[in-house]
Amino acid sequence: MDNKLTFHHIGIACHRIEKTRTFYEAMGYSASAVVEDEVQHVKVCFLDKADAPRLELLEPLDDKSPVARTLANAGVTPYHLCYEVADIEETIQSLRGERFLLVSGPVAAPAMDGHRVAFLFKKDTGLIELVETE
Repeated sequence: MDNKLTFHHIGIACHRIEKTRTFYEAMGYSASAVVEDEVQHVKVCFLDKADAPRLELLEPLDDKSPVARTLANAGVTPYHLCYEVADIEETIQSLRGERFLLVSGPVAAPAMDGHRVAFLFKKDTGLIELVETE
């Protein structure tokens, strides 16, 4: 792959952000405000801790949320890995060349300060999110 992917966060599907966040706060993580993203049908909260990966808790807003389907099948679980990219369109094309399926996006994401995000899936890799940084 020609494009550089820089790790951004691990997304975790959860039923209730408040309940899952409590565990991570007890481990020393600091939580952001909860943001609703009606386009992706989720509530989002970021958790940060020095010397630890950034986490994103994802709670479904409704049954249309893909997170709801994951929770129904697997319960609370890691959901995706997110990577920062400079050019989201170029990276999507490169990943599609490696047989990734574009699941959604690119769309502006309120939890990412309006930066565009896209989700791609490959059976042997799983779900990844791209966030455009420029």
